Amino acid sequence: MKRRTIEARPMTSSTGVSRVVYTPPVLSTAQKVRRARAWADREVVNRLVVSRTRTVGRHRALPLDAVAAAMMLHALGRPPAMTIAGVTRTLWSMSPSERFALGFPPGSVVRYRCVLSGFHALTEAMGAGFSVGHNHELTADEATGEVDDCPDGCPFTAASLDEVATGLVQASMPSAWTPPSVVAIDGTDIESAYRARAQSPAADAHDRRAADRDARWAKRTSTDRRPTELYFGYEAHIATYAPEPAGEPLPQLAAGLALRPGVRDRAGAALGILDALRGVNEVLLDRGYTTSRAVNLARPLRERGITMTMDLHSSQRGVRPGPITGSLWIDGALYSDALPDPLRHLEPPKIGESAAEKARARELFDKRDAYRFTPLTRRRDERGSQRWKGPALAGHLRCPNTPASMRLGRHLPTARCVRGGACACGKTVTVRDSELERDRQPLAWQSTRWALSFNRRSLIEGLNAQLRYQVRNVNRGYFRVPGLIATTLLLAITLAAHNVDRLHGWHLARHLPDPWQVELGEEPSTVPLDRHTWTRGRRRPFRE
Repeated sequence: MKRRTIEARPMTSSTGVSRVVYTPPVLSTAQKVRRARAWADREVVNRLVVSRTRTVGRHRALPLDAVAAAMMLHALGRPPAMTIAGVTRTLWSMSPSERFALGFPPGSVVRYRCVLSGFHALTEAMGAGFSVGHNHELTADEATGEVDDCPDGCPFTAASLDEVATGLVQASMPSAWTPPSVVAIDGTDIESAYRARAQSPAADAHDRRAADRDARWAKRTSTDRRPTELYFGYEAHIATYAPEPAGEPLPQLAAGLALRPGVRDRAGAALGILDALRGVNEVLLDRGYTTSRAVNLARPLRERGITMTMDLHSSQRGVRPGPITGSLWIDGALYSDALPDPLRHLEPPKIGESAAEKARARELFDKRDAYRFTPLTRRRDERGSQRWKGPALAGHLRCPNTPASMRLGRHLPTARCVRGGACACGKTVTVRDSELERDRQPLAWQSTRWALSFNRRSLIEGLNAQLRYQVRNVNRGYFRVPGLIATTLLLAITLAAHNVDRLHGWHLARHLPDPWQVELGEEPSTVPLDRHTWTRGRRRPFRE
């Protein structure tokens, strides 16, 4: 049968001033069932199921893979709360044929206790980290005591909680999806549904004994919805894919997840996500991560071959002596001391300024590039260092102490160095990896190139806004289970459902086939899309 082709839809109005926004139809029940079942058939879910499948004794009333698929189906419906009771009600509202397609045997009776038992089994499997046993006897070297490698076909797998959570999120990506190599990571608060309980009425808030034993007190900054305050719960570190600075747009998808009690171990959470994703060569981070000690974040990232584009805290900025005479560390980059004094202490653009004001501020930061050292050789891992060359040798600056640079065009700035004086413009220097390693990054901070790269981090801010307010309501009361592992499981399924829903809407709104539709062999959607126009207006002046 010949497939019906999708006609191209206009993305702008006839005048070109307004943008046409299409609202695709929601997934039908049959489409949700097929996608939930396809997610439950992925390898990461199968390993969780296998690790808790009983081989002796009474069988479970409901298969674990069907319970996992039911939880995914419930999340696809954008429920007001992700609870086990809600999953049970979703199953009760389905027909027997739909439950059979989801993986439930014919004639099975769905009860809340059976669904809760399956949820507890999956939670235990996540906490154990894929504790799939060996199918052979373990042997070890008598001299060293090291355990020998497993033979081919051994199902044993060891994985951390971050790897399992990220794997559940990645299971929502179709097989044909090619993930980019750049991710942005940010944290958002997940408030526990359980309040802290005090042993005595006079106990301080920080000394209270919590009903949720894994949750911790933490501080969250103010927004337009709430003031700066303390909350009791967790911090979810979520990663999303980012395109190249001038690349094609991408749907805002969750790429990985790491949950931590309170506000702690941010560097470890970021590394846990990156280790689980693999294939990432650049990460975008804000100051909440980059203020970590170098041994906790910057050094592990360098050892993994991952570059970091980051914002600098006030403690990371300023002027410091360089490795050789005539050089300076300024805002995490190495410059010649020929840099004019007005360019040494610059203030970054402020939030709320117009694009023109920010562009004028970054023009001053761009003027620093002519005085910056550039790499001369590749980094040498065995020595833990890299050779850098001065701006005059790189052909970016004219310096009297480097005669060849004076023959360059007068469009380049001329250094104020005195002939024969101590000058580093034409020198090379070996910089150790451990020198100011926490604050260094490939692009100069606040330069135009840095801004184009770092601004991609707004994608993770938009994803958190969709999860918290715009599309879903992942706030206090959305998860009503205690414990770090149980909350991680429900949040991972919520992110996976958001990815499936987002892939469907993003592609149909751009008159492109849904990747899951192609993988599952579904017919292209013929339902007309609702549309409206959006026009960027001028900012009105503030009136008191």
